[in-house]
Amino acid sequence: MPTALVREAARARGIVSLAALVTLAACSGSSLSEPRDANLVSKRDGVATDASGLEQRLTTRVEAAPATSPYTAQLVVTSVIVNTGAAPVKLTWRTCLFRDSDVETTAKVDRFEPFIACSAIEATTVLAAGQSTPPMEVTFGVRSPAGNYTLTLRHALSPEFRAETSFRVP
Repeated sequence: MPTALVREAARARGIVSLAALVTLAACSGSSLSEPRDANLVSKRDGVATDASGLEQRLTTRVEAAPATSPYTAQLVVTSVIVNTGAAPVKLTWRTCLFRDSDVETTAKVDRFEPFIACSAIEATTVLAAGQSTPPMEVTFGVRSPAGNYTLTLRHALSPEFRAETSFRVP
């Protein structure tokens, strides 16, 4: 089966699952948690949690840059948002391609995005307790010398909050 066809089938299954979740939430009589301010309840390396129980988790991987590359390293960051609370939460989030305003770092970096045809850059959904968004990955070429750096990434737009992680360039 062609890769593009497999991706489209997976996307269609996700849309059907989302529609079922929204219908279930609407019919169950349970109330949704409304977006809160961007105040964080907790913050630890690579994780940020907001007051409604949404948690953004960052995973980083630093790799050696190719010998002919102008970069000192390559940084790969994966972000996922998880509802760790007990109630469904209305969430607007990036679904495809982080924007420049979503990324802050103390390192000098160039962002690499694969060629992707997105139907939407963001989406609004109801994230049930225990459920998560699909992971999003972004790759950076690091131009900074060896040292310790931080990266802050916004994945959740409403409620808006950002997770921060540290990474080391050897």
